[in-house]
Amino acid sequence: MTDQPEPKHATLKEMAEDASGFGVAELRLTRDLIVRPAAAMAAYDEHGSTAGGKYPRPLRYYLALNGLILLINAMAGGVERTVMAGDARLLDLLVRRTDKSREEFIADMDQWVGILSVPAYTLVMVLPIFLLISRWSPLNWRADLGQTFSYLNAWTLYQTPLMVLVLIDPSGFAGLSVALMLALGVVVYARVGRGRWWRTAAGAWGKGALLTLVILVAMIPASVAVFGGAALGAIYLP
Repeated sequence: MTDQPEPKHATLKEMAEDASGFGVAELRLTRDLIVRPAAAMAAYDEHGSTAGGKYPRPLRYYLALNGLILLINAMAGGVERTVMAGDARLLDLLVRRTDKSREEFIADMDQWVGILSVPAYTLVMVLPIFLLISRWSPLNWRADLGQTFSYLNAWTLYQTPLMVLVLIDPSGFAGLSVALMLALGVVVYARVGRGRWWRTAAGAWGKGALLTLVILVAMIPASVAVFGGAALGAIYLP
């Protein structure tokens, strides 16, 4: 019996998924986290880690979303833009510890930031979010861990436009970024956690602000770990 060729639309779907990390399931989840985030969370609760095949696993989506952010960061100038905006004397001191040119050192740091950023931010931020969510959730720890990644997905998705603006114009949005991140974080918590982690408006805004502040504080050691590790990699590894 002759194998039937795959339909054309399946090939296009695979090409899109390979190119961006986003397939139909990822796009569907992106839509639902914006339009009906509480329903998307409930689907994971009811049908398991893929919501019965409707959505990607939360960790897979998180990695794909962060890969997209890294791509945007690279297009906006990457680490070079961040490093050049910092202390030039510190950069010169680091470069002198190597036999590389300034441009080669920054290029190596850029590669290391791409390698380290997602695991570092994930490891640093997941634990405090999980500890808070597990206190507010009536479910078991396995379900709470899945909800932690689902919430982090929604938080990252809603923050992405702001991250893009900061990358494009860091001086223009630097002063507003923390306030806007806090406001967006509270909105995400209020929408995702309705009937799940809060019952009153005061609970929504209070807990949402607390959780967002925890994330913002956790991003500080995560950033230090990423850029410190990238500098060490650029200095001591070829």
